[in-house]
Amino acid sequence: MEFLTLLSYGDSGWGDELLLGLGVTLALALATFPIAVVLSFAVCWAKVSPYRPVRIAAQIHTTVFKTLPEILTLLILYYQSQALINWATDWIAPGARLSVSPFLAGLIALSLVISAYGSEVVRAALNAIGKGQTEAAQSLGLSPCQTFRLVILPQMWRHAIPGFGNLWVILLKDTSLVSIIALSDLVHIATLAINTTREPFFFYLVIGAIYIALVAVSAWLQKGLERRASKGFARVETGDA
Repeated sequence: MEFLTLLSYGDSGWGDELLLGLGVTLALALATFPIAVVLSFAVCWAKVSPYRPVRIAAQIHTTVFKTLPEILTLLILYYQSQALINWATDWIAPGARLSVSPFLAGLIALSLVISAYGSEVVRAALNAIGKGQTEAAQSLGLSPCQTFRLVILPQMWRHAIPGFGNLWVILLKDTSLVSIIALSDLVHIATLAINTTREPFFFYLVIGAIYIALVAVSAWLQKGLERRASKGFARVETGDA
């Protein structure tokens, strides 16, 4: 009964604070993932660019952000970007001060990290389709943009969903890192609760259960997307059989 009181709403419990922390965690993940997906496509295309500097820049991006620990990437971006902004404001408007939002810093850092892995997911999905599809679309007079939008993209998602689903789960867990830069996410709120109540096991158990639930729901949604993406292909294969 005492433990349930710790999760109550109002001044006597931490239920409302944990709910707000969960909202921040989900908001950060949902804001980061679309940006990371777009960057994944951009980095993948940059790797096959006819321009060598572009290819080198894409390789450096992938190597750096796959090698550095996520927490180090976050700290470097957060504190170094703050230093750069201070330098710029001192030069443009002496005495003025701007601060970097922990939410924005987390979004940028996690987007760069996830896109480094996502570019490999995009590459594998494109390779799974084969060049024959592109050649067939071009023979029908479709432009490169039409070919990608109408022919390649609908097919590649079937191969990309599992990989991006795994990256979504990784992103959900990596959002906990932003607690070190004072963003009031789920882990940061739980840490405040632990420092106040001296009940580490209980609150770690609670946020652990929340993360398990989030991953379970994500896995269920991913399976649904995979079934939907493969439905037409399954009918064709069944008909051929």
